[in-house]
Amino acid sequence: MKVAITFSYLGDEFHGSQIQPSLRTVQGELEKACRRLKWSPNGVKISSRTDAGVNARMNFAIIDVPEGIRNDLPKGLLKGLNDILPSSICVYDAEEVSNNCNIRNAKMRIYRYRMELLENWKKNIDLEEFNKALNIFLGEHDFSNFYKKEDERSTIRIIEEISPWISSENRIIGFEIKSKGFLWNQVRRIANCINGLLNHDFSEKEVIKSLKVGSAKTDFGLAPSRWLTLWHLEHNDLTQKLKNSFSEPPEVNDLENDRRINSIMIEVESKKHHAWLQFEFSQMLKLKLEN
Repeated sequence: MKVAITFSYLGDEFHGSQIQPSLRTVQGELEKACRRLKWSPNGVKISSRTDAGVNARMNFAIIDVPEGIRNDLPKGLLKGLNDILPSSICVYDAEEVSNNCNIRNAKMRIYRYRMELLENWKKNIDLEEFNKALNIFLGEHDFSNFYKKEDERSTIRIIEEISPWISSENRIIGFEIKSKGFLWNQVRRIANCINGLLNHDFSEKEVIKSLKVGSAKTDFGLAPSRWLTLWHLEHNDLTQKLKNSFSEPPEVNDLENDRRINSIMIEVESKKHHAWLQFEFSQMLKLKLEN
């Protein structure tokens, strides 16, 4: 019997989501847990791949389980996996799917990038200016300048939505971006470019030109992976999942001029960020167990 699981994880704990020999990965931990339960002898298929350091509030995977598990869905399966998995991974939903389900074929993917944790982020950014920078990337473009090339795949992508991620008190936290599919490093390169636009390191004209087919190679840099989260997925074969968060990220302490002090403070902020994400993960699980 095929089951689609919905799970979350902290990216700092792993060398990416996809299995790699001799390295700790999310897929590797899921397969290890399944082997202990004598499930999924042919491995685990994950919906969305993420790089080392990238967090996921929501990802999907397909596993094979015995027919008898049907009566224990979802709570029994969730307990079985979560009792074995490290605390940095949380499986919080499970549902039976057909043998034809292609878990890679998500209808839509949503990422959130937490810009306020970048070292050179300027507080009190004008929201209109921020929106203007975001809207440059909306629609269909050639993202060859926002991609770490791994093969000859098309670099044309459609950004369905890109909008500010704002707190209830109108603090700009970062941005949310939605597309059916993203290129390797695409969101992190967009994040760094947006920050560069706001700091006047790049011009709007330069960025717009870089998004045209056949444009000259331009490097806008790569933002850190730790502030990127795969936030939400939609799949035609799975039930609709909750997109809204239960809480807001904690406020960020003001950084200092000294780089060494800043590096320590950034690690403190990272721990606060992880604690917030794990609270979100726990509430997703709690919601399912209480239903």
